[in-house]
Amino acid sequence: MSSLPDIYALHRYEPALTVFVAGCGGTGGYVVSHLARFISVLNKEEDRISLILADGDIVEEKNLKRQHFISCDIGRNKAEVLAERYSVAFGMEIAALKKDIESVNDLGVMKSFAKYNSSDLVISCVDNNATRKVIWEWFKEPRVGNRKSKFWIDSGNEETAGQVVCGFRPTDSTYLNTIKPGNTQAIKVGQFSVPCAVEVYPDLLSSESKFNSELSCAERAASAPQNMQTNVTAATLVMNFAQKVIEGAALKSFAVEFSINNAFSTKHLTLDNLSSISAERKAYWER
Repeated sequence: MSSLPDIYALHRYEPALTVFVAGCGGTGGYVVSHLARFISVLNKEEDRISLILADGDIVEEKNLKRQHFISCDIGRNKAEVLAERYSVAFGMEIAALKKDIESVNDLGVMKSFAKYNSSDLVISCVDNNATRKVIWEWFKEPRVGNRKSKFWIDSGNEETAGQVVCGFRPTDSTYLNTIKPGNTQAIKVGQFSVPCAVEVYPDLLSSESKFNSELSCAERAASAPQNMQTNVTAATLVMNFAQKVIEGAALKSFAVEFSINNAFSTKHLTLDNLSSISAERKAYWER
């Protein structure tokens, strides 16, 4: 009988206290409702965590079937609706950016809302790869001066299946260990990162895609339908990762593929999983 693989854990990192949600529609609306409640509880003792929402779309009647909106929201901006609703519900400040993310500069707003020099977390719940390419540029660019680690949780799904990936890019000393007792290891600065969505799924970068603002009415109408339960499932997996990185808990996996037929596949932080994404990664994680 073969032994189980070593599962590594990312820990002792700076928690993510500036949280930016890109996309407040199918999956994003459900993420925001749970995320706002979670952050409001953590902020009761000390107002530390900032939440920013971004979406350039307005609520339409067709959205009411599967998205987290009601009839009186029709005609209003999605990010603004959710920011207003949960600010009132949970007694917290939530910022709303009424536009889609189309450049790295759009993510620069996080600097204005950061309360501490902690990690930044971007959660993308978008339906186009053009925005993912922008977030990838933000994720991989080096920080000068105010150095912060970065987390990027990306959610993507079709009608009944999808995936959620949590990537990490460090800019200061971060440590790893295995779940086996006595088997610990320190990794030097900058020697590793946890794979993000476009590293796990390279086709996200190679595929042609337009920003939502560039789509015609016909193209927008032809977008693939999604099942509400698919969005809810994806949102639950996003929150599983988000709760860990906001609290600074050990992270032992980086991706989950799922279908709403109760099929789940988790990619743990093992040497095999990391080296299958990029051969040189294995050397960074060796004992």
